[in-house]
Amino acid sequence: MIISQRSASLGFTLLSACCLVSTPALAQTPLQRAMDAPTRGPAYSYDISYSTPKIKAAGRIDPTRPVGKRVTVTRPAKSAWTKEFKEAVAEAEKNGDKDFWCSAMFESIPANARLISETATTATYAFKPKLNMENKDDAKFTKNLTGRVTVDKKAPAILSYHLTAPKSFKINLLARINSFNLDLSCARAPDGRTYVKRSEVKVSGSALGKSFSENRLQQHGGLKRASR
Repeated sequence: MIISQRSASLGFTLLSACCLVSTPALAQTPLQRAMDAPTRGPAYSYDISYSTPKIKAAGRIDPTRPVGKRVTVTRPAKSAWTKEFKEAVAEAEKNGDKDFWCSAMFESIPANARLISETATTATYAFKPKLNMENKDDAKFTKNLTGRVTVDKKAPAILSYHLTAPKSFKINLLARINSFNLDLSCARAPDGRTYVKRSEVKVSGSALGKSFSENRLQQHGGLKRASR
């Protein structure tokens, strides 16, 4: 049977169209689908607890309120606030819910993140975090870390995020980090996006000839939709 030039051309056109539609969907990884998931949605006020060896605090954050009125601290009394806690409150006032959503972690995950394990519902990737070259101190610290992220395959989103220092490193001539671990656990908001349910940072090292060890635990919950 002889196929006409016109029929062959039509067939090639249809095949090309089919490939253009199907190939991106087939090529997209669970991580890419999570990165492409919607990040916009309603705003929520939420409870926050903050704990270090020096202070245990609790309060509520409403990111829709003006800067200076977003954070309500229920305990401890202001007279008991440590320097670190004052800085944490100031940062929360400035950022609102910027670091509340787990999708914010995608800023540090490069396109070449490597799949290291997979189940029917999740996929876990290892990566070297991207450096923030606008902040040289931050970049100098981050270059010594490795990361791991787990995403949901069925409802694309980050489920957990980890950063760690595989070995000790110097941050300047007078200070060294012996160990560093950041662990984030995510939960679903009412609209389906994931937020940071639990964040724990553990770091130890030495500075000016003295050893130090710090542990900070921060937890969020009690989400209520807020009006912008």
